[in-house]
Formats: sequence, C-alpha cells, structure tokens
Amino acid sequence: MTNRAREQVDILVVDDEPFVLSAIRRALRKTHWTIHTAESGEAGLSILEKEPVKVVIADHCMPEMDGVSFLSTVRKRWPDVQRVMLTGQATVDVIERAINESEVFRFLNKPWNDSQLVATIRTCLEQLDLAECNRNYEVELAQRNEELILANRDLEKKVEQRTQALIQAEKMAALGRMAGGVAHEVNNPLGGILAFVQVLLRDKGSYDQKTVEALETIEACAQRCKRVVGDLLAFSRNSLGEDKVEIDLNQVARSAWALARLHPKAKSVDVHLDLAEPLAWVRGRAGQLEQVLINLLQNAFQASAMGQPVVLRTRREESAVVVEVEDQGEGIKESILPRIFEPFFTTKPVGEGTGLGLFICYGIVKEHGGKISVESQVGKGSRFRLHFPAATP
Repeated sequence: MTNRAREQVDILVVDDEPFVLSAIRRALRKTHWTIHTAESGEAGLSILEKEPVKVVIADHCMPEMDGVSFLSTVRKRWPDVQRVMLTGQATVDVIERAINESEVFRFLNKPWNDSQLVATIRTCLEQLDLAECNRNYEVELAQRNEELILANRDLEKKVEQRTQALIQAEKMAALGRMAGGVAHEVNNPLGGILAFVQVLLRDKGSYDQKTVEALETIEACAQRCKRVVGDLLAFSRNSLGEDKVEIDLNQVARSAWALARLHPKAKSVDVHLDLAEPLAWVRGRAGQLEQVLINLLQNAFQASAMGQPVVLRTRREESAVVVEVEDQGEGIKESILPRIFEPFFTTKPVGEGTGLGLFICYGIVKEHGGKISVESQVGKGSRFRLHFPAATP
C-alpha cells in the first residue's frame, strides 16, 4: 500500500483571506507536500481541474461561493478527494450543512494548531491509502474467484472441493467490497456525527442532565462503530507492518489469560492454565495470537455459568503446537456450528456482538498457517482447538 503521507502529494487550501493562506503555507513548509492556494471557490475548482489534488481544505465564510457549496461541488466532481472544513464559526447549522451536503471528513477551527493541521492532513492521506488498498483487494479477490471458476470446469471430479473454495472466495470478496465501502461511506458520516456531538458537548451547561447523557451515549455508540470499522480494515490490511518471529505460545497464553481475566464475567468462573513445559515455539505475531486467545476466553466466560471451569491449555502434538480453550457452559447448537466463523454471524443479543470476533480469529489463525476447529455439545460446553506448525523440532 502506498503511503501518501510520506510522499509528495498535492494539497489545496481555499480561503479568501491571504494571511490565512500564508499561515497555512508556513505551517506545512517542512512537509513533502505541494501546497496550492486559492482565494475563492471558483479559483479552487480551476486548480482541481489541472492538478492531482488529494486533500482540499476550505474556509466556510467566503464570498460568492461559501465553503459548503465549494466542497459539495468537489464531492460531486472529485469524490475521492478528501474534504476538510476550516472555520471560525463552527455552529450547529454549519456542521449540519457540511455533513449533509459536502460529506466533509474533518473540521478544523480557527485559530488552528499547526500540529493538528498536519495530523489532519496525514489522516486524510491515510484514508485514501486504505481506500486504494481495499479496491486492489477487491480486484484481486475477483480475479481469484474467476480462476476458481475456470479451474472448476476442468476438474469435475473435485466439484465439492472447488465449490467450497468458491463460496469462501465470494465471502472474502464481499468483505473486501464492504470494507472499501466502510472506508468511504461510514467513516465520513461517523466523523461528522462525532464532530457534531463534540460541538454540542462543549457547552454542557446549556443542557439538562438527561440531554447530556443522551449526547454522551451517541458519542459512545459512534466510537464503537469506529472500532468495528477498524477491525474490518485491520483484517483487510492483514497486519503487514509486523514481521513474523519465533514466539513462545506459553508466554502468549499467559499474557492473554492475564488480560482476559479483566473481563467482568471472569470473576464468576473458575479459570485454569494448563501449559505444557517445554513447548516448541512457532513463527507468528504475538499480538495477533494474543488477540485470538483473548477473544476465545471471553466467549467462554460469557457462555459459562457461575463457578464453571474455563481452561486454557497448550500441548505438543507431533510436528504441531496445540492451544485449546475449553468450557463447560451452554454449548453451541449443531445446526449453527458450520456458520460460527462467518462474518457478522452472531447468536448474541442485538448490541452485544458484531459477529466479527470468530471471523477475525479464523483469518489470523489461517494467516499463521494454522487451523482452528471446535467441538461442542449443547449443555456440556465447547472446546476450541488451534493447531500451529512448530518452528523448532
């Protein structure tokens, strides 16, 4: 994925006050970016027609064409360009128009902080990188899907195997399309919602307690949505920034066990560690594998009644290292076992689960060359088993 934040890219600043344009130029002088300036919306549109601009920062109060109208035109003609509103009048009406008409990505208040200005532009460029990554991801998955279709025509004896592969490829293609859509269609409105709420919360004293609590609830829900988007994008990027190294799964298990025990439900169950010593090491990313174990442990806590045991176990099995998370809780119905690793499939009540946990666990384990399986009986509990190839004999 291209890192535009570190490259020479074009930034356009539109403001009818020359001293503002000069101040922004000074604030960005140490970056690698090419800064274009315009004193009106029409002049800004002319620059956009000629230059490969990636981010536009526009003042709200401008003669003839105000910032909202200008950014709305930019959205229609250049939808991939990231849009930032610069204003000293961040009223509710201004924010509402900017969100509904221009779909601005961020708001900056006058006077701005130089470091905040730079950070906002970097965030915009990173958002463009993510969108490009997801588009490439979707194209690659579509190509893989087509290859599988062609191969299926020549391998009639392997119809069932190829059919399953096609189904999985289609699911992944759907996720790629959705992740790209999330990057464009959800992040921008979420940013607007958060900005809107934060503006309202600046003046808490003007509202009664019930209204303040409602606004804080809206902010918390929007933040939760952003975390879900982050999980999707992290999965689509496949954690490329971190190299795999030889790691001790016993240490990963201990760390996951310690963090998972902070879960409120952990206090009501009997948690045990059963680690084989010595244990062969595996190649991987400790943080990702720790995330998998924490997720499985927390699921076990939620499925267990008070006093029931939950066991985190490791052992050596021929050329593999095995990790198990076992509980004696409510178990999983046989009819839904084949679906538990699908994206967005969940049996939890609305608001308590996104259905991404086990799906992301599945992707992480497969990316480490491992396998994840589950045995479960209703009323008797579940056992999730992870197999990883040993890195040492």
